[in-house]
Amino acid sequence: MLPIRADLAAGVSLLTRLPTGWFYTHDARFNLARSSWCWPLIGGAIGAATGLVLVGCIALGMPPIVAAGWAITFQLLLTGALHEDGFADSVDGMFGGRSVERRLEIMRDSRVGSYGALALGVVLLLRAGTMTTLASAPVHVISVLMTAGAFSRLALMLPVLWLGPARPDGLAHQLRHLPARSLLIAICMTGLIADSLSALGALSLFLVACLAALGISRLAHRLVGGYTGDVLGATAIAAELTVLTGASLSGFGRLPF
Repeated sequence: MLPIRADLAAGVSLLTRLPTGWFYTHDARFNLARSSWCWPLIGGAIGAATGLVLVGCIALGMPPIVAAGWAITFQLLLTGALHEDGFADSVDGMFGGRSVERRLEIMRDSRVGSYGALALGVVLLLRAGTMTTLASAPVHVISVLMTAGAFSRLALMLPVLWLGPARPDGLAHQLRHLPARSLLIAICMTGLIADSLSALGALSLFLVACLAALGISRLAHRLVGGYTGDVLGATAIAAELTVLTGASLSGFGRLPF
């Protein structure tokens, strides 16, 4: 049986900046890889909370773009910008170095370079634009953000399944063996969360999230020889943005089922 409280504590501490002391039990053994079953659940909760802030700000009379700005601010505070940091470091390293060793060295540097800063600007611009587009339908936008949060946290597991760690230490090394049971539960949870959308819509968004994860994985394999914690963060961001972009297309709401 899965130690649910320990896994929730591990997942929440990994994906958010929320305190986890209230999950603590004396016999708890934290295992990040085992906690992967709850990552889509936590991602969905983050998306739902962000959507509620967006809808709440609009209800207070804010223009959609301003409401999107506050919703994004809330999301960044909630997550500690963990995935955004990984995305920026990945862009800096992959496109700023000429060798695998140099790229990994740049990615480990906590300072953000010009490539990373530009990439973060694009991420925030796309997130604000898609949220503003979706904000006209309050219930729908919450469902989409919740699904995007779940899909993106499931997608970040794909590089772990497809690649090996680029380094023999760090977060990536801890996640190198994801339990089959945890993966199965994560997939089921993601399906339940995505059920708030139409079947065809959810399937379409899932496919684009997987394509985004595949693209980042291929890039990481070619440029750094595997995945790192930063690559996983970049995968989550790429998957989230592709899902939000797909959901903001004018024809998405007119899918037949």
